[in-house]
Amino acid sequence: MTPNYPKKILVGIEDYFKKEKERLVKRLAQIDESDPFLDPDHANDNADIGIDVREEMAHQHYEANRNQLKKRLAEIDEVLERIDKGNYGVCKECGKMIDTDRLSSNPLATLCIDCAKK
Repeated sequence: MTPNYPKKILVGIEDYFKKEKERLVKRLAQIDESDPFLDPDHANDNADIGIDVREEMAHQHYEANRNQLKKRLAEIDEVLERIDKGNYGVCKECGKMIDTDRLSSNPLATLCIDCAKK
């Protein structure tokens, strides 16, 4: 039988990640609203080269942030799925419990410290 954390502890962790997911989804929407390249009229304006360069730089900045947020959302979805399946806090490699200190410092950890060192 796979060990697992008590449900009362997991409820708090799950709530935290659900709120974090909601916050990140909102932030992603804000980025999409601000990205000049997502404006349908972007290609129609006859802006000078300076404006084009600034828009390109802003787009690259937004794209980098968007990619980071999507990666973090995928990690959170994985945590929520592991909580749902009852294997949150269990090492994916060896099946042992991940030390609570490790999970406290990195709640997204999927490997115990020994397996992570390998």
